Formats: sequence, structure tokens, C-alpha cells
Amino acid sequence: MSGVRHDTSATLVRMANQIARFFESQEHESSALGFADHVAAFWSRRMRQDILAHLDAGGDGLRPLAAQGLSILRDRAPKRVSEALEAHGGVSVGTERGSDAG
Repeated sequence: MSGVRHDTSATLVRMANQIARFFESQEHESSALGFADHVAAFWSRRMRQDILAHLDAGGDGLRPLAAQGLSILRDRAPKRVSEALEAHGGVSVGTERGSDAG
């Protein structure tokens, strides 16, 4: 995991998987967009960079929905993610960006 500490990566994978489990329970096609929107809205830039580096290094331990949502986030600006989510009938978590890292 080039440049990402293992303990940090493990924590981010655990957090990403918790979010993915929530969106998996929603059982609709915009689940991956909802995941991406949540991470874009609440994770710091550094957290997003670190988890994307983990994904690029193989994504060990990530649930499929988490990997899919992270791929969406890597390929689209956060505003485009929320627009895509809303276009699919989902609800973006809002325009206020913050951190749920504690």
C-alpha cells in the first residue's frame, strides 16, 4: 500500500465497509452512488486519497459495493456524484461537506 500506513488503511477499509453494508441494505441501483456521495460529503480529502490509494493497490478487504462506489468517486468530482445520485432518484446527503471521522 504505497504511502498509506497499514493501520490507517485497515481503519478506512473497516469504515468504508460499514457504509457499504448500509447502502447494500437499500437494495436499489443507486447504492454505489449513495456510498460515493457519503464518502465525498463526510470524509476528509486525506481520507479519500488514502482509501483510493488502497483501492488502486488492489483494494484488499473492501466489499464490492465499497470498491464500486470508490471507483465512481475517483472518476467524478463530488458535485457530479451528488448530481448523478439525484438523477437516479437518490437523495444526496447535502451540500454541507464535513467529516465523520470524529
